Amino acid sequence: MATAIIFHEVQDGAVWAKAWKKGPGSRHEMFGKLGIKCRNFRDPNNPNATGVMAEIPDMAKFEELLQSDEGKKAMREDGLKVETMRMLVEFIP
Repeated sequence: MATAIIFHEVQDGAVWAKAWKKGPGSRHEMFGKLGIKCRNFRDPNNPNATGVMAEIPDMAKFEELLQSDEGKKAMREDGLKVETMRMLVEFIP
C-alpha cells in the first residue's frame, strides 16, 4: 500500500469539488474500483489549488488509470491543469 499526496491546480475549484461528491459517477467511485481511498483538499485562499491524499494498493494500476481514456476524460471534465500535477509518495528512509 502506497500513500501519496497529489497536488494540482484546476480551472474551477467548485467543478472539481462536485466531481468528488460521493455517489455514482464520482471520482471516489472511479478510484474505489481499484481499492484506492482518497481524501480531498483545497487551499482556503485559492479554491483552484487542490489536492488529494490517496491510499493506493497497486501503483501500476493507478498509473494505468491516469493514462487511460477514462482517466484522461475525468481530468478534462474536472478542469485539471495536468501540467501542474505533482505527486509525492510516502517513503521510509
